[in-house]
Amino acid sequence: MTTNTTPATNAGPDLTLFLAFHRGLRRDFGRLADALHRCPDTDEARRALIDEHTAMQLRALHHHHSDEDENIWPLLRGLVPAAVEVLDRLESDHQEIDVVIERLTGPSRPAAEQAADLRRLHELLNAHLDLEESQVVPLIRAHVTPEWWEEAGKAVSKSHGRDLPMVAAWTLDAASEEQRAHIFATAPFLLRVLYRLSWRRAYERRAAQIFG
Repeated sequence: MTTNTTPATNAGPDLTLFLAFHRGLRRDFGRLADALHRCPDTDEARRALIDEHTAMQLRALHHHHSDEDENIWPLLRGLVPAAVEVLDRLESDHQEIDVVIERLTGPSRPAAEQAADLRRLHELLNAHLDLEESQVVPLIRAHVTPEWWEEAGKAVSKSHGRDLPMVAAWTLDAASEEQRAHIFATAPFLLRVLYRLSWRRAYERRAAQIFG
């Protein structure tokens, strides 16, 4: 597994938040499967909370992949024509992942079936991110301007809508210490205040209830 967690320098775009988000994707669908497996059939409230959090993370994943398919990959196809094969593979991965997401976002199913799909998603995402981080992240660092990346990142943040507080807190929870320090140092002051006063506590309450 190749995961570059070093904050970007002035030579290229700052990928710290992007890679911290990847850490959350790598970690939590497997954890959700375990939580669902442990949840008693009679604990309807906890099952509902697991399903709610799963839905939030799936929405976040959808926004992430949509941005890659609609913006990042087309940009790289123009800048680095030799990357077409790996970009085609990544788009194909997204389609395979979408099949599992459709089952996870469909009608309620028995916990064992839902947990099996969460584990399958965990496996698919980790293999996908291994390829993306080893082959494409270096291309982003080398060819994409910091200005383009910053504007694209703002658009993705807005796309999360009402999920943004939970997505932000979840991403920071999954981030490495180095990533977290860098994000705090560069994030807008208002967002840092909101995180410390509200977002982190709301996320930690939910995580304790789900993963306990």
